Amino acid sequence: METLRRCFRARPPGGGPVSYSRHRDPRGENEEEEEEEEEEAEPTVQLPRPRPRRKPRPQPRLWLHPLATLALGSATAFLLGLLVAGIGHAPCGGGAAGAGPLAGGSAPDGVWGGASAEAPPPRPRLRELLRRHLVEERVEAWVREVSAGPHGAGSGRGRALAQSVLSALAEAGLTQAWSRPQPLPLPIRGEVTLRWVGPEGEELERLPLDPDAFCAWSAPGNATGGLVYGHYGRPQDLAQLRARGVSARGHLMLLRLGRGSPAQKVAAAAGAGAVGVLLYPDPQDTAGPGGGPGLGGDTAVTVHVQEGPGDPFSRGFPSFSGRVPPGTPPGSPPIPVHPVSAGTAARLLRVLGGPRAPPHWIPPGRGLGGSLQFLPRPGGRRLQLSVGGGTQPGTLTSVFGALRGRLEPDCYVIVGARRDSLGPGAAASGVGTALLLELARFFAAIGREGFQLRRTLLFVSWDGGEFGHLGATEWLEGYPDLLHTKVAAYISLDQAVLGAERLVVRTSPTLVNLIESALEQVESPNEAGKSLLEQLTRPGRVWESDVVRPLSPDCGAFPFTAAAGVPALELGFDEAVPGGSRAALGTREDTLGRLGGRLRGRLPAVARAVAAVAAQLLLRLGHDPRLPLDPGALGDALVRQLAPLQARGLSLQCLSSARGGVVRAAASLRRDMSGSDSSNERLNRGFNARLMAAEASLLSPFVSPLVTPFRHVLLGRGGHTLPALVAELGTAGTRRDSARLRLALLAWTLRGTAGALAGDSWDCGDLGDRGGLGDNGDCGDMGGSGDIGDHGGVGDREDFGDSWGGLGDIGDSRAWEDTWDYGDTWEWGGPRDSKGDLGDSGSHGDTRDRGGPW
Repeated sequence: METLRRCFRARPPGGGPVSYSRHRDPRGENEEEEEEEEEEAEPTVQLPRPRPRRKPRPQPRLWLHPLATLALGSATAFLLGLLVAGIGHAPCGGGAAGAGPLAGGSAPDGVWGGASAEAPPPRPRLRELLRRHLVEERVEAWVREVSAGPHGAGSGRGRALAQSVLSALAEAGLTQAWSRPQPLPLPIRGEVTLRWVGPEGEELERLPLDPDAFCAWSAPGNATGGLVYGHYGRPQDLAQLRARGVSARGHLMLLRLGRGSPAQKVAAAAGAGAVGVLLYPDPQDTAGPGGGPGLGGDTAVTVHVQEGPGDPFSRGFPSFSGRVPPGTPPGSPPIPVHPVSAGTAARLLRVLGGPRAPPHWIPPGRGLGGSLQFLPRPGGRRLQLSVGGGTQPGTLTSVFGALRGRLEPDCYVIVGARRDSLGPGAAASGVGTALLLELARFFAAIGREGFQLRRTLLFVSWDGGEFGHLGATEWLEGYPDLLHTKVAAYISLDQAVLGAERLVVRTSPTLVNLIESALEQVESPNEAGKSLLEQLTRPGRVWESDVVRPLSPDCGAFPFTAAAGVPALELGFDEAVPGGSRAALGTREDTLGRLGGRLRGRLPAVARAVAAVAAQLLLRLGHDPRLPLDPGALGDALVRQLAPLQARGLSLQCLSSARGGVVRAAASLRRDMSGSDSSNERLNRGFNARLMAAEASLLSPFVSPLVTPFRHVLLGRGGHTLPALVAELGTAGTRRDSARLRLALLAWTLRGTAGALAGDSWDCGDLGDRGGLGDNGDCGDMGGSGDIGDHGGVGDREDFGDSWGGLGDIGDSRAWEDTWDYGDTWEWGGPRDSKGDLGDSGSHGDTRDRGGPW
């Protein structure tokens, strides 16, 4: 054996130092060089002198008959033809090396052998695998276990549930599973009272409150005064109050939940001078299918009111000690807030007087009076809200499970779901947790059957979702400059099944084409024989207009894109007319029995459809050598967001030039990718780096993450965003110098996006050459010497920081003009008001004409 080893190394038996190099493997593996030297030379051996060779004798030639020669040549040609044909029709084993079966394992027939490296496995086989590995009884068992009782963030039952999830991930066969404790100040319940008091503060009457309801991050204290009813608390609702001579200054406000996040409502009320806010679920918004009963009359909804997800004490950076800083959190409202039930709200509405409310604010026939305010008379009674509680040190426990990729283990695709709930949380956290565990089992199982993804899948069960996605936001804030270079995409399973009639996907623009591909591969749970895409496509409308929505702050995927620059989405089924299904979230009525009753026994089928869509997305994101992200979607989003300014005659050359640079760079990247070798690993990694950098380049470098953590110029919150700038340019009295500076900074941010797509920051042209940043006449010429608002308003100034605008009322073709209709506790819109709201006119366009929300 030693002699053979020496022969293969071309070493003579006499020994001597030998070096050799192990060259790079085509698959990218074993990229290393090794040097080996013999320290001790072996004894020299004298080899015998070789004998001279004898001259071979000539052999007589054999001559074949010409016919035999012709037959032999024909047979040879025939065999060569069969061999070439067989090679040409052999199934592709996988393009890039390593994207197919594992070494030592064989893929089952028809699973992966017929799929190229550029596409996910065939649909029939994937359905069979999902049917085999996604067990309906196990999904229902997990939902039942999670929703057996309250399991709030940092609670004892919450920690026990985290241990169960950790054990399940470890037993699924993943590469690794672990938990991560995170010390953090957590909001706690305190004593809350709502009562009528006399002139000396004596209690006259105490109003009933739901003991399970809770408002996280509310300012503690007392609020005493009159009462003003403000409908949904949107800017147009406050404008209606002003038009009727009603002021909220010095009084409490009663607001309906829905058509906007609680944080937006409270911030608007505080800006109007209110001293406290009461939030209630109106029966009209919470009714079930066909007008059936909604929430109970004594049920209130748990909410959180900080500005955006994450810990309000540590905005833009992770909390290290978990200690509670003194004072009110800087990211929370300065006034007391508490949720009340519909029954308590009805008692308050009956005492109102003064100007009449618009008819659609308080529907007739409910005996609620229909007035807007209660003003205390001198020496008369007043309404008082007292909120106790605050914060205390706590610890979140998020659970992680990793399935290591083969070729790019340092590149991650993350799928996550929140696990905590102050109530039973069947829809809020139970379904998402069950689907997360089943997807982990599915991918681990197909790995054992011979297939492994290129990239690493990370399955995460987050804690602290009830208080504003604390666990997820704190985790990503710990990697501010690293996450977007390592994470290809994030998929959220929060609230995955709230109904069965319609699918809603909230996403960043670059993932829309991938979503369409996934929907085409999944069978509809409602119409047999049809794919989800076929079910969702209606005549005369593009499917995106009914399915795709922009990310909103209440979405679990929002911080990944808005704060970290990672493409993200959240998907789930809802009822045809949203409202009732979401109404139970955050209440004691969010049970498995209620969810199953609203779905009429279709929970397993709908859950399977969501899992199948998520599996398709994960397969493509983790399997394709080139990430299936669409760079052109960013340019399309910019074009549509700038359309309102162009419609009003505003000429903003610097912004248009920057947008053009993004469009050209995206088109150039598409051409480069389509015209290159898809099996070239070096090229693929370069293209993927440019695709991942594009989303992160939309994080504005001109604002501090400590002050403005959600820096994304399309999706973020703050005056630096494009939607905020569009709104401000339509407001009378806007300062020209401030708007001109913000236009220039936004244009430079977009220029960075063009550079990221081009892969070379110097290869995207000079904006100044096109009259851009340096030309005040182009970048700042917004209509002569008058106010910017002389061109007509684009939106209310209070709408700053909203993303692309929210969804309009269901059935209204003006689907995106109302910037307060997303980020909703229950719904994306809601039943259309009978006469419309102030500000609901002035459409920015129809999604049917624009090909979708972007």
